[in-house]
Amino acid sequence: MNLIIENFLANVNSLHQLQAKNLPDEVLEEMMKMEANELYKLCTQFIVLQHNVPSEDKMITMDEDELLTLVDEYAKDLLKRFRG
Repeated sequence: MNLIIENFLANVNSLHQLQAKNLPDEVLEEMMKMEANELYKLCTQFIVLQHNVPSEDKMITMDEDELLTLVDEYAKDLLKRFRG
């Protein structure tokens, strides 16, 4: 993982910091350099961190449709930040 993004994640102390609108500029700059598939994976990781509530028998409790919808919304929010 990218060192800037890794450091950001290591210092997150509230889930709202993972929202696209709250990402630091240096994290956005690193995200803009990523290949599409790498960026998609990172968006998916951020969504899982924000919304998933693991259970005793499942690490990922979100269903695929919910995950895809949230990742799509996250990507649109990122595009707004990239263009803004």
